Amino acid sequence: ENTTVFDTVSRNDIYKILSKIGCPQKVLSLFKEFHEEMKAIIQYENETSSEFSIDTGMKQGCVLAPTGFGIFVSILLNLFNIRRLQSKRHVTQLTIRDLLFADDAAFVSNSPDELQNMMNKFSDACTKFGMVISIKKTVVMSQGTNISPKIYVNNEALDNVDHFCYLGSALTSSLSLDRELDVRIGKASVTFGRLTSRVWNNKLLTLNTKVSVYQACVLSTLLYGCESWVTYSKQERRLNSFHLRCLRKILGVTWDQRITNNEILERTGLQSMQTTLDVRRLRWL
Repeated sequence: ENTTVFDTVSRNDIYKILSKIGCPQKVLSLFKEFHEEMKAIIQYENETSSEFSIDTGMKQGCVLAPTGFGIFVSILLNLFNIRRLQSKRHVTQLTIRDLLFADDAAFVSNSPDELQNMMNKFSDACTKFGMVISIKKTVVMSQGTNISPKIYVNNEALDNVDHFCYLGSALTSSLSLDRELDVRIGKASVTFGRLTSRVWNNKLLTLNTKVSVYQACVLSTLLYGCESWVTYSKQERRLNSFHLRCLRKILGVTWDQRITNNEILERTGLQSMQTTLDVRRLRWL
């Protein structure tokens, strides 16, 4: 992960990049007007600092910032890929080695040497564009082996871990989905609990409204990223158990009433978790 990316971006580099990719001069001038001669003050309790200039970075919260930074990073990554592949011969097979979103990046390699080479090239590209890799937030994880390779960035060793979170999903060295399900069910449980008094126990709301809220708030949290999951029957049963437990609470049905799971699904108009997972995967494909 990069540190304070919006604050360290070189404005002159952004202006040059926008000009080279064909940005109209009128738009470029407008972009400059938003960022030139920026001033700031620091206020702490009852004291205020003197005014000072901000000569680097982009305005956080500005509508232009996400687009401008996205273009900036895309050029950086293009430079990174070109340099990394210069010594490679052409092949007909496409292999994805890096996954990137905003300032978060994940690199995939088959060997420690290749990974170190990728990190060296990426670090060089970041340096040229005025960006700094956060050593504290960058980790190494091995899958399918007990070896913990030593990978360095700017002569500093990165920590080896057995799991980490990437874009909201838990990735593990064991390749198991269990930790991710723990996180998903935990977050969905918290969301469900927060809505108990206002929604599930609210007698003024119809069942259709409650089910819609459940789908929008709880199911979306529970099944975040499920399109890429590879689940076993045991894991699907675990998800289905949580799913039905929530629906029973919404309906106000207790276990001693001996109402079957199929009837619970019929009353709410929802599908079992196994079917829901299949539908979402097929829709995504």
